[in-house]
Amino acid sequence: MKHHFILAAALLLSPLAALHAANPVTVSVDSPAVVFSPGNWTGDAGRGGKVFRQSWNAGAYFRVTWETTNAKPTARLLLDTSTFPPGFNGPQIAYCIDGVWKSKIPCANEIVIEDLQRAGPHELCVVLQSSQQKERWGSPGKSGLNVLRVTGLQLDAESRPVPAAPAAKWAMIIGDSITEGIGATELSPYSQLLGQALQTQGYEYCINACGWSGWINPGDNPPGDVPGYYVIRNSTHGTGGQYDDAASRWNKIDGNRHSLLDSQGHLSADGQPGHEPALILINYGTNDALHKSNPSDTQASIIQALAALRRSAPEAQIILLIPFGQYYAKELKHAVAAHRQTHPAEKKLALIDLGPGVARSLAVKNGVLGGLHPNDRGHAVFAAKIIPQVLGILNGGR
Repeated sequence: MKHHFILAAALLLSPLAALHAANPVTVSVDSPAVVFSPGNWTGDAGRGGKVFRQSWNAGAYFRVTWETTNAKPTARLLLDTSTFPPGFNGPQIAYCIDGVWKSKIPCANEIVIEDLQRAGPHELCVVLQSSQQKERWGSPGKSGLNVLRVTGLQLDAESRPVPAAPAAKWAMIIGDSITEGIGATELSPYSQLLGQALQTQGYEYCINACGWSGWINPGDNPPGDVPGYYVIRNSTHGTGGQYDDAASRWNKIDGNRHSLLDSQGHLSADGQPGHEPALILINYGTNDALHKSNPSDTQASIIQALAALRRSAPEAQIILLIPFGQYYAKELKHAVAAHRQTHPAEKKLALIDLGPGVARSLAVKNGVLGGLHPNDRGHAVFAAKIIPQVLGILNGGR
C-alpha cells in the first residue's frame, strides 16, 4: 500500500516538476556571467544594482557566457525602452553570438538572438552601435533618454550561466565624433579597431566619445548638453584660469551624478578602488579649433587635464593623439612639453602624430579616405598606423 501511495504522489508531482523544468533561465545584470565594458555603465544603484545597467556611449559593450544541453537553444536580450519618448528613434545595437555578427538592430523590449545553434558553451557580446547625438547625457536626478538600458538575458531552461572575469587591465579611448564613429559604418571606427587589438593583449576597453565635444567645447547637437572634457575659463596665455567642474566631464559618466572616480579620487572601471585604467588615449582638439574655442583656455585645459589625469591614474600610460586634421597639433605638443617640465618624474606620457599627410588626405573633397569624418577605409588606414604605435608604447617603446 505504501508503495502505491508513493507512486501516485510521484505521478501527481511529475507534471509540476516538468513545468518547473521548462521555465526559462534569466541571467540578471549582476550575474558573474556578465562582463560590462569598464567605465561606460551605470545602474539602478549607482554604478551597480540588480535591475538594470545603462550606457549612452557608442562602443560600450557587455558579454554573457553560458552553456546548455539544448540542441536547439534560445536566447532573448531584455531591454528597458521606457526612457524613449513617443516616436523617438533609440540607439541601435550590434551583437556577436559565437563569432557571428548582426548589426543595425533597433532597441526593443525583447530581441531574439539569431544564429544560436547546438548544445554546449556560448558567448554573446552586445555593443551599443550608434545613437542620435541628443538627449544622452541627462541631468542631476534625471537619466538621459537616449540610452541603452539592459535588464537581462533570457535563456532556454536547459542553460546554465558560466561565470567570467573581465581582463585584468583596461583602456580608456576618449574623443569626439570621429572617435564615436560618425561617418563610418557599424563597428568600423579606429577606436573600435584599437579596442579589439587591445583585447588580444589582455585589455578590456572603454570608448568614451561624444560628437561635437572637445577639451572645452561642449558635446552633442547644439546647444550641447554634454560638458567639455576639462573646462578652464579666464586663463592668460595658456596658463592659470579657473577650472569649472560642473562644465567638465573627464570625471563623470553622465549628467545624473554618476562619478567616474572611486572613493580615493581615482578613475575606476566600476567605482571600486584599485580598478584604475592602464591606458588613457585622447583624441581631442578638432572641435575646439572648428568652433573657435578660446585658444588660451584650450591650451590651459590640455595642460591641467594631463595633471588631473596623472593624479587620478598614477600608473596609467597616457597617450595624446594629434587629431587627424592636425588641429591644435602645435598646442598639444607644447602641452606635453610643459607637463614634462613640471612633472620631471613623468615616464608614461606619449604623443602620436600621424602627420600632415593624413590631414591633406582628408582635405580632398570626396577623397578615398573620406573628409572631416573619415570613412571606413580612412579609419582602417589610421588604425593600422595607430595600433602598432600604441602597442609599442605599452611594451616599453617610444
